[in-house]
Amino acid sequence: MDIDEKTKKALENLIFTAVVCEQNAAKGTVKVTREDKADKVSNDMFVLQRGTKATKDFWIPAIGDEVLCIQAPNFSGKGTGDGFILGAIYSSVDAPVENNPDVRSVHFADGSFVKSDGGGNIEIMATGNFIVNATNIYLNEL
Repeated sequence: MDIDEKTKKALENLIFTAVVCEQNAAKGTVKVTREDKADKVSNDMFVLQRGTKATKDFWIPAIGDEVLCIQAPNFSGKGTGDGFILGAIYSSVDAPVENNPDVRSVHFADGSFVKSDGGGNIEIMATGNFIVNATNIYLNEL
């Protein structure tokens, strides 16, 4: 499919990859550097989360992470509107930590991780303290 130059230019301003250069965890935003735009730094961009109401998820990409960004058009005719980080991207520099598509895991910089193998097994590795707070704790062997 051929895209005319004007449409291509507009899409490049709305959907792009960039590198995180600043974090604001309290606002749930980051700023990114656009290497394709002479290292221009963005305004705060909202980080897409899986839940923000009663069940909250929290993740902020690390400084140096390559991320996929989307920016809403500004219908006033000047520049772009709010920007959003859709997620981080694996690359030859930052390769995936797993090679099995059934595995779901979260690995932390300190070596801690939580991993589900997709077959009913869950592994938790804490390089520091492992703290559980509960009214009661029940362990049942199946």
